[in-house]
Amino acid sequence: MTDQAERMAPGEVPCSHHPKVMTLLRCSRCGKPICPQCAVRTPVGMRCPECAGVRGLPTYPTATGSLAKGAAAALAVGIGVGLLWGYLPSWGFYLALLLGFGVAETMAYLTGGKRGLDLQLVGWVSVALGLIVSRVVLGQRLSLEWSDINQLSPFVERAMHLELVPDGLFALIPFLIVYIRFR
Repeated sequence: MTDQAERMAPGEVPCSHHPKVMTLLRCSRCGKPICPQCAVRTPVGMRCPECAGVRGLPTYPTATGSLAKGAAAALAVGIGVGLLWGYLPSWGFYLALLLGFGVAETMAYLTGGKRGLDLQLVGWVSVALGLIVSRVVLGQRLSLEWSDINQLSPFVERAMHLELVPDGLFALIPFLIVYIRFR
């Protein structure tokens, strides 16, 4: 069959991107068979991803000076929120949000809205430092020795508010915020 006849052939055919899916839908520009999963809605009809011009957003390496400014500010935000979290452990959810968004948006502002793996890594380090500072401050406030903390006796777990489910989720929230902001 010729290319034109193939484009106009009626009936179900395999999708060009998902060969196991049968479809009647075709790209309005090139006529390639497309399924609803890979079809892109445009003002002139459904198109295949190639004809619709779908592509990922570009990421550029962050300049060293800009990255250093963003890292310094993110570390300051991480330490500040960590100190606050050490004194207000019952506000864990809200402080987790503050830690994640504070680190991510401060870095984004100082780096001109850039994205990339380098910013994610710096953000994750800042978040981790904030979480560590919060637990160190809480341990000092409760006069806990490092040997007690290492043993994680039931008293220490309650005193440090180390309930696995909420605290694990609260610790995960800022990491996810930083990941999503800079991906």
